[in-house]
Amino acid sequence: MPDMVFPNNVLTLTHQEGALMQFNALDSLKYVSNGKINIQLACAEAWKESRSESSEYLEEKIKPFDWTFTTNYTGTISGFEVEETSERIDIDKLRQKDKIMFYHDLTLFEDELHDHGIAVNSIKIRVMPSSFFILLRYFLRIDNVMLRINDTRIYHEFGKNYLLREYTSREAKVRDIRVSPALFLEPSAIAPHLPLITSQYHKLIISEKEEGPKLTEDTTEQNETTIEEKITQSDEPTADNSIT
Repeated sequence: MPDMVFPNNVLTLTHQEGALMQFNALDSLKYVSNGKINIQLACAEAWKESRSESSEYLEEKIKPFDWTFTTNYTGTISGFEVEETSERIDIDKLRQKDKIMFYHDLTLFEDELHDHGIAVNSIKIRVMPSSFFILLRYFLRIDNVMLRINDTRIYHEFGKNYLLREYTSREAKVRDIRVSPALFLEPSAIAPHLPLITSQYHKLIISEKEEGPKLTEDTTEQNETTIEEKITQSDEPTADNSIT
């Protein structure tokens, strides 16, 4: 488990037709691999050489796991029909100055990788008069090794019966990044400089109300002007203040 997990930090959105979307740490951690990963800290080889007699023993006895806690979690949803789409979130529209009716920022989990970087999963929501926007972000920085950002963006315009969800994964080795290392500390600043590895674009269509919603991991959310939000506030800051 990461050093810091915040199970009480939950963002929940419900629609009057019964659709439900939730973001929480425990569901996010279910997507972390339980197998060995092919990533080493910058100091790993030197450490092994200095402990050549014990390192082999440790590798055999310690069960491998993804110590970066990489997750491709996109939310937990029910009451939606999910289909691929060519429609995209208008980022330029989101950057326009608009009255913010509500804003919140939660950390789901965080780990400092034994002082060799950081892995943090955070969720942010911004509600405007005619729409809302959510950014779920997993940010990984392994000092002198690599950076990775998995983003899920969700956008909804009130009055429409669907939401747009975009998932992107970006990463690069530090030696291949041609910008100032100062940007490595700010996920929103470094993200445009990381190559896109994979992307998925979906439309989440709100289904007509039938029975009580049964949560299924992987999606999102809600619609219309009637929005109920259940938020447990976090005392921990997230990786950055950007929400685009």
